[in-house]
Amino acid sequence: MTTKYPQDAENSLPTNNITSTIDSGDTPSITQTSQIHSNRLIRWLFLFLGTLFFVLGLIGVVLPVLPTTPFVLLAAACWAKGSDKFHHWLVNHRIFGKMVTDWQQKRAIPRYGKYLAWTMMTASCVMLFYRLQGDWAWLAWVTAAVCLATAIWMARLPDA
Repeated sequence: MTTKYPQDAENSLPTNNITSTIDSGDTPSITQTSQIHSNRLIRWLFLFLGTLFFVLGLIGVVLPVLPTTPFVLLAAACWAKGSDKFHHWLVNHRIFGKMVTDWQQKRAIPRYGKYLAWTMMTASCVMLFYRLQGDWAWLAWVTAAVCLATAIWMARLPDA
């Protein structure tokens, strides 16, 4: 099949043909093709962003207003394109590894994680409606709409 644009013929993201085995303890090993970007500057950017997201995720462990899971998953995605070493470390991490592999393999979130997220989003929206009145009420409504859309999306995901 020929296409009008050459980049449509194959994946437009340059990848190296390196395979690595990901082993996360009690989950079966999977082999995947490396997604490391070929441009050195872009690799450094992904490495920096992955580190930034991971640090934000670690802060989220102790700070209740900052979520941990999305930042750890963003770090995994960035490190998958920036560094095999850091990505492999995160996938095999004792605490975060199962979460990352569940997301990468099945796009799944643990049921308790869903319940916790729904509870926190509901509590946050209730607090916003209580605290923001008058000219700022629109912000509470926008936040509630985003939280509702996120909750519906999350409910459709399989349980890990």
